Amino acid sequence: MKITQIPKNQLIMAGIIAGSVLFMGVGLKAVCAEDVDYSKLPGMPKLEIMTGNDRWGCEVLLCLANPNGPRAVSECKPPIDKLFDCLSWRHPCKFPSCPMAGEGNYAKQLSDGFDPCSLQGMEDAPQGFLTEGNLNDAKKFKTTRGNRKFLTHGHSSYNWGGEHWFKATEDSPGYWGGTKACVRGYQGIAYEPYTCQEDSGDSSYTTTCYRPVKVYEEVVWQKYQSRRAIDVFINGKNWTRVHW
Repeated sequence: MKITQIPKNQLIMAGIIAGSVLFMGVGLKAVCAEDVDYSKLPGMPKLEIMTGNDRWGCEVLLCLANPNGPRAVSECKPPIDKLFDCLSWRHPCKFPSCPMAGEGNYAKQLSDGFDPCSLQGMEDAPQGFLTEGNLNDAKKFKTTRGNRKFLTHGHSSYNWGGEHWFKATEDSPGYWGGTKACVRGYQGIAYEPYTCQEDSGDSSYTTTCYRPVKVYEEVVWQKYQSRRAIDVFINGKNWTRVHW
């Protein structure tokens, strides 16, 4: 199974929130710096207007939107540390908002140990067995007279399609886990042989069964991360997800 951490390859968001517009062209470091003259930025009110929780909420949104990480810029550490600390309380604080962010620009909390595949420009793979390859590759797939494809080299992996709650057993407590694959270029179905048990009266025997496997040109398996997550939306679209 190929395990790859999906990279955040979006451009670093440079900008500042003013009215209903997310202005581009000003670095995150400049945005969060205490000595920035906001009044010189187009459409931006004077610095003294942004105080207290309003200012904190805007700093949080800008820092969370950095694809390199919310603490990638040193000036972002204080507002982000404050955010993560208060969200960790037994009775968490209210998530801060930026009143000048405009419609479609916001952040929200959720519980999910995986990322949306759309952030990588890929699709969420459906639940079931899948593999990476090209159905026309004779080294990996065999074609029968009925034009059925069989997986003869390599193996498939099971995709839960995201988080899954595994119930407690005698040997272990219940836990969240699962697998999630991002895919591109659906090829079709191939059949994979596996060993199974067949019942025959009062006895059973081992035989070979076949299961359908979805084949894609590219399959990227995500790593399971912290379930504490924050989605950042810019212009109504999911920009990035932060796990903490």
